[in-house]
Amino acid sequence: MKRVVFWMVTMFVFSRGLNAQWEVGAGAGIALPITGYEEVLKSGWLLNAEGKYRLGSGKFAVGMKAHFTRLQNDKNPSDTFQNARMTLAPIIFSAEYSIPVKGNIHPYIVGGLGLTLFSLNYDTSPTTGSSTFNVSFSMMPLVGVRYTASKNIYPFIESGLILLADGPPIGFPKGEKITGYNSIVAGIHYRFEK
Repeated sequence: MKRVVFWMVTMFVFSRGLNAQWEVGAGAGIALPITGYEEVLKSGWLLNAEGKYRLGSGKFAVGMKAHFTRLQNDKNPSDTFQNARMTLAPIIFSAEYSIPVKGNIHPYIVGGLGLTLFSLNYDTSPTTGSSTFNVSFSMMPLVGVRYTASKNIYPFIESGLILLADGPPIGFPKGEKITGYNSIVAGIHYRFEK
């Protein structure tokens, strides 16, 4: 029975894909750390890149989103993580639903799952430091608004959470809680013609 359902869904997706469109996007924004990260690091910057495959009438899209995020300022100079700097690179596979509205402004919601590679560097004394690299399972809820500037160009602004399931590195406050950052990104999507 599971095979039959799998093949039916696969055939449906491929039959709907005949009207599909490819879309790419890029943007930049800020990253606001939450829970454990917020205790050690200040806000930082991020770069966003994504590719999507828009299905059927264009309401649904599947794709991949990647960030390059840098949280480079130490929030608490009195903790054990002196001069803390963190680089995160989430790679998220996403599903998007565009809410149907009339006009040129189109809200959308996105959910995604993936992995985040992160590197934490901090000083343990004036002459020595420590570095930690890890990979964490990640989730991403996101909301955004896209404007139809032309047939192919869509400026957007979006806000979402990158949540790392493994929590912050060992020694961070609130180590038992899920952590990550809130992203606020502005950029442009380009949709290729059919």
